[in-house]
Amino acid sequence: MRWFCLGLALSVAALLPAQERPPSLVRDLAAKVESARLTRTVDRLASFGTRHTLSDPAAEDRGIGAARRWLAGEFQVLTRAPGSRLEAFDDAFQAGPGPNLPRAVELVNLGVVLPGTDPARNKQALVVAAHYDSRAADVLDGRSDAPGAVDNASGVALVLEMATVLAAEKPAVAIYFVATAGGEQGNLGSTRLAEKFKEAGIDVLAMVAAESVGNAPGSGAVKGDAAVRLFSGEPARVESEGERRLRDLLGDQDDGPSRSLARYVKRVGEFYVEDFEALVMLRRNRLGFSGEQDPFLREGYPAVQVTELVDNYDRLRQNVVSQGSRRTGDTPASFSSGYCARVTRMLVATFRHLSYAPPAPQNVGLGGCGGPDAKLFWFLPEDPRTAGVVIYRRRGDSVQWAQTRTFAKCDGQVIPDVGTDTDLFAVAAVDAQGDESLAVSPRSVAF
Repeated sequence: MRWFCLGLALSVAALLPAQERPPSLVRDLAAKVESARLTRTVDRLASFGTRHTLSDPAAEDRGIGAARRWLAGEFQVLTRAPGSRLEAFDDAFQAGPGPNLPRAVELVNLGVVLPGTDPARNKQALVVAAHYDSRAADVLDGRSDAPGAVDNASGVALVLEMATVLAAEKPAVAIYFVATAGGEQGNLGSTRLAEKFKEAGIDVLAMVAAESVGNAPGSGAVKGDAAVRLFSGEPARVESEGERRLRDLLGDQDDGPSRSLARYVKRVGEFYVEDFEALVMLRRNRLGFSGEQDPFLREGYPAVQVTELVDNYDRLRQNVVSQGSRRTGDTPASFSSGYCARVTRMLVATFRHLSYAPPAPQNVGLGGCGGPDAKLFWFLPEDPRTAGVVIYRRRGDSVQWAQTRTFAKCDGQVIPDVGTDTDLFAVAAVDAQGDESLAVSPRSVAF
């Protein structure tokens, strides 16, 4: 076994990770997020009365069809903006009958894609998605008002705004901005989307589902405007007995690709959005809920859901009713554009860095077991952007990475006087501008 770059931590400013150098370009991009545009999108989607999957698809100004046509027009507008590289797409398909869908209906996923510029990575992509349908208290009620301002017009507004801000960028890998159908009927559109990526052989490096990202005051007037939750379940995988034993040996149950993605969003987001905390939740979703990320997890893709900190149960999936001083229903009055803008800025910065980053290290392993020095080794895919590696470290009783060190491009590193029994590690690739890949934890052990 060879160990390279022994103890040679870089001090070159150009190779510092993004959180340690002046990120003016990305900060300027995030600053382009406009609360007024977010409000406009939420107000317009809520104005259709209901966007229930079983509502009238042919009505001109009410129901799922009217909302869908308006959204399709908005995505087309984005492709015609000066300097835009976006390409619009739609995918119509039949769904039902089935659970929560008593009859067959046509569903349509809508969106735009920002093509990647690296031909060697044309089968890799990032995805941000939000379902555009809504519901009232009864999941089968397609007639009652269900404006769905927070759940989930706010998520769609975030997707549109991200596409607006990033439209002229030239990332290494493609970014898909998608409004999915049938979310309230069992994530039907997201299931279709994940399956299409799998069939096309697209490696989704990261998927983020935006779900209810505009309702800062929760039930009981509890304020949650300074934080957002990142729900992070791990992708489905089939383990051999040897792989299971290795996982138990490494103790890396909280270090899979989705947790790495959640930590990435937290690290980048908190750097670019002041006085805002992203909480890495060590569970897949809110109890009793499913999300647009779930089908991606089933297909083996890293995925997280970003959701407001405190739910308001007088608004979430409730009919629009006024009884004395109590009002229920998910109306635009409950939407906080300032809060949604902060979450959007967080994801703009995240996607900008991750889409430009070099490929992540592969075959990361841990050595030095039973000795005083930790030894990490890996393989770096060939890519001219790769300028160095970043090693993350934390104690085994912690959720968040506590220390980082950046090293010149190499395929192994000794960490002196740091044992392997107390600390956990991960390795990321970084370019000269500080754009980092997702961090990858060891998946093998060398004694």
